[in-house]
Amino acid sequence: MMKKSVLTRVLCILLLLSLVAAFAACEETGETSGAVSTPSETTSETSEASLFSNLPETTYGGVDFVILVNGDCYDQYASAEVLPQESSDSGLSTAVKARNDLIEEKFDITLKEQRTETTADMLDFLRNNAAAGLSEYDMVMPFMSEAATLATEGMFLDLAELENIHLDEDYYDRDAVDGLSVAGKNYFVTGDLSLLSFACTHAIVFNENMIEDNSLEDPYELVRTNKWTIDKLQEMARVATADSDGTPGMSYTDTYGFLVNGNFASSMFIGCGQRFTTKDSSDEPVLAINASGAVSAIDKITSLINDQSATGQIVEGSSFYDTAIAAGKNVWETATESVANKRTMFRAIALIDLFDMGQYDCKFGVLPTPMFDESQDRYYNRVSTLYASCVAIPFNVKNQEMSAVITDALMQASTDTIKNAYFEVILKGRKIATSSSDDSLEMLDIIFDTRVYDLASIYNWGGASEYDANSITGFLNSVAFDSTKEFASTWESIANMVQSDMDKTLESYRSLDD
Repeated sequence: MMKKSVLTRVLCILLLLSLVAAFAACEETGETSGAVSTPSETTSETSEASLFSNLPETTYGGVDFVILVNGDCYDQYASAEVLPQESSDSGLSTAVKARNDLIEEKFDITLKEQRTETTADMLDFLRNNAAAGLSEYDMVMPFMSEAATLATEGMFLDLAELENIHLDEDYYDRDAVDGLSVAGKNYFVTGDLSLLSFACTHAIVFNENMIEDNSLEDPYELVRTNKWTIDKLQEMARVATADSDGTPGMSYTDTYGFLVNGNFASSMFIGCGQRFTTKDSSDEPVLAINASGAVSAIDKITSLINDQSATGQIVEGSSFYDTAIAAGKNVWETATESVANKRTMFRAIALIDLFDMGQYDCKFGVLPTPMFDESQDRYYNRVSTLYASCVAIPFNVKNQEMSAVITDALMQASTDTIKNAYFEVILKGRKIATSSSDDSLEMLDIIFDTRVYDLASIYNWGGASEYDANSITGFLNSVAFDSTKEFASTWESIANMVQSDMDKTLESYRSLDD
């Protein structure tokens, strides 16, 4: 397939994010988001001819195709991409149904889903199925952290070996295919069906009015000219930061140049062109935390995060966090309000947070994670994989061919249905575009094209999660937010455990070939 145009790729991002959003404002007023076109009304002759053309002409006799998804126990991270949900906007339900109708009619199946009810269900259901010799699920959509655990247990097929999975096509995320593989095997991937892999990409949101009020440089132009760096962010943030609420001491009601949450240091590390891991010639991960330039990057990130003349931290113990909690506020909602109400100029976010901004009457834009310096080759934006959804096929499926065909069909039909059903909605509703102009669409395109999936962020070697200071990613965050910690000695204290955990992961994968 030809590579999508810039506009098409941007529209895909916008819609994938919009599918995750609750569209609460529309539901409260009873208004719809706009006219929704069905694929039959808007699909071009070219896309009609190409859709499913790389899949076999086969049908499956009306069988149920059951997909296990993460349910409402995850709030805004609950699955909304497989079947229409009562809690979803009518436009979302129509788009999902239109996509499903295409697949069900083409392959003579009925799409079904089973939703998890607790946070442990995804792991428990698949393990229990395997132990009981059952084959209840034809495809699964776990979060990547769950998928990583299950893959090392041999729960998934290698998608790269399945004839009807086309990982080289545009509807799969090439960055994920390359980044998530181990020894040439892809047990889970993302693509145009995997909504939360888009929503969980880290970036920067900013208030355009504050840039204008402070007579600062145009951030969009800084990005275009490779001048959007950590130093530039720190320089601009210092101009805006002020104890402005009339009460001595900084609080959540004061003005901040930059607000940063506790796991964004690792994203800035990736943004500097660094990696926690690289791959060797066998496509196996190798620790890279001590690579050339890593210490300089960490030093620069630490300087920004701990510069009280520029930055407010959204972590426990910080003035912003503690005063918001003391006032009975939700810290994350307060951070969003701070940007919207011109009390924060730049804020670290995951892209899903942009839809909270859509509630407010303010001009805001989105930017990639800043570079280390102007000599860097390009921008890099980390996907926070804790709640990023992916696609996998259980090893014990009833019909491997059917699972591969329908998985691939869902991926490619999601692209066309998304673009066609929501094109008008995006242009009319445009929570992002009307607030930030076409410049942010360009920025989203840059972000989309520069996403990074680092295996260390998924497997959390050394600890329990990326929030565990003993894990490789958590260690970096803890060092960056505590300027008293020294990088080399702190890394030395966990390096052996990180290496041991990574070796165990690789051994688990190697044992699958025995």
